[in-house]
Amino acid sequence: MIAPALILSFLSPTFYSIAALALASLIFMQRGFRGGTPFPEGSSSLLAPFLILAMLAVIGPTFIYGGFGRDFEAFKFFIAAAMFFVGINLGLASKKEAPILAIFLLVITVYHATNYSAEGIVNQDAFLYPPDNNHTAAMVASFIPLIVTRVKGGLRFICLAVLIALAFFVSSRALMALTLVGFAISLDAVRKNRFILAIFVTIAVVFLFTRGLSFGNFSDQLRLQIIQVSLDFARTGGAHAFNFGEAAFTNFLNVYPIDRRLEIQHAHNVLLQIWAAYGILPLLAFLVFIANVALKALRLRNQLALLTLGTIMVVGMIESLITDIRAFGTIMFALGYAYSRGRSIHSMNVKVRRTVDSIGSSKVAHP
Repeated sequence: MIAPALILSFLSPTFYSIAALALASLIFMQRGFRGGTPFPEGSSSLLAPFLILAMLAVIGPTFIYGGFGRDFEAFKFFIAAAMFFVGINLGLASKKEAPILAIFLLVITVYHATNYSAEGIVNQDAFLYPPDNNHTAAMVASFIPLIVTRVKGGLRFICLAVLIALAFFVSSRALMALTLVGFAISLDAVRKNRFILAIFVTIAVVFLFTRGLSFGNFSDQLRLQIIQVSLDFARTGGAHAFNFGEAAFTNFLNVYPIDRRLEIQHAHNVLLQIWAAYGILPLLAFLVFIANVALKALRLRNQLALLTLGTIMVVGMIESLITDIRAFGTIMFALGYAYSRGRSIHSMNVKVRRTVDSIGSSKVAHP
């Protein structure tokens, strides 16, 4: 049941938005007419803060500064909320996601491998094409906890091996490091020995730094400069409850004297991107949503949701995540799917324990 959301990520942004809303509407109507498995505990209270964020995000660029309909990009948060709803629903299904997930990773890796060797330029007028390198890395990284906890046997290692290849083709050190940690956790000997696990994590961190995260190369220096410019904008011209939107923020980034006059699209930090592009109130709403997911997952002992949220926020510290609606929507789908899937596992374990306890009690009461 994970297939629809993964297939949609290859559509162009416009068609993706339409398809995501249509899929969410179809699921909503189906549940209304036929019912279905009850939602995991706390699902509605998770979706509500994100819908509030979506409403706050459109106020600045659409109503205050732009006039209605001028900046449709601000409506991306509603589409991401729809995909979060889809993820919660599809996570309730009993079907296994491993084969579809493996095929998806293989297809997107082959695409980027072909593009890497040919050094081609993606035609953004095409009907089908995946997100760019950075957004693809962020998007697939959100599924690493699902692979480690739900995919079994050799297929798990195939998925992780494909992710390592993908990390190479999209030049993502973060994806490579997270995948290496996933490999380490997947090994039983490592998982049972914290010392060996610490060694694997150390190796991943060392790899990350030796591959260039030294703050001395051009890429990292440029990233630091972008963050500094974004902070300047957020503290001065963008320090409002509601801001001008991502188009205005991107224009500011490219007016400021960025090194080598490269065209900069975003702040490379999800919190900074929301603050600078949409304002302080949308940022606070986003933080409330993140905290709400973390607290509910902790209370329900939903390990999969916690790992997925942690992975998303780690990647979000170096990528904006929200600037490509397909990546953003798929990431939100992964979070909703993990919350539902992880909670389903916990509920089943509780139900099994209660059944065993009740059987044991019956045997004592009626020997």
